[in-house]
Amino acid sequence: MPSGVLKSLALSASLTLASLALAACESPGGKVSVLSGDSVQVAPGSTWAWAPGAQPGSGDPRIDNDIIQGRIKSAVEGALAAKGYRLVDASSANLLVQYHIGLQNKTETRVDTFGGPRPAVACGIRGCIGGYGWGMYGAPMDVDVRNIDYVEGTVMLDMIDRASGKLAWRATSQKRLDEKDADQAGVNAIVTDMVKSLP
Repeated sequence: MPSGVLKSLALSASLTLASLALAACESPGGKVSVLSGDSVQVAPGSTWAWAPGAQPGSGDPRIDNDIIQGRIKSAVEGALAAKGYRLVDASSANLLVQYHIGLQNKTETRVDTFGGPRPAVACGIRGCIGGYGWGMYGAPMDVDVRNIDYVEGTVMLDMIDRASGKLAWRATSQKRLDEKDADQAGVNAIVTDMVKSLP
């Protein structure tokens, strides 16, 4: 087999392995960003409570329902307890917690190529000539262009200093969602990833 074909196969294999490694390394929370307050800080082991009043709605019935809201609250309570934060009555809490969620429909354009150079049938000092009657460059490539619809989800978790009313900490998660992200285990994984940076 000519060395050029071997190099091409090796490059293709290494790119495939690299893309699989990146997919395996993606965090459960997707792209997580954290914002910490300058004038108010979150102390380790602080007490917290859900912010009084109704949780802000998104207007999207896919997430404004008791099932999803219950899963998110359960995930937040479990993740904060695991970090050493204690849920108490709002009147005595150091921090008030609130979350915001949203879904956005998006479309990705994907381009795939098929075909390409055929195996060479004759090689000499001037190079190789392709087979199947296509000449030295082989068969032409077929290009497949597809639009893929998907949903991107955003979760924002706020910790507000109860005494001053100022935002002390905020984590935001953005990721492309699939069905498993909506079950309790999926929501738990996203929220756990979001609170990693808490002291």
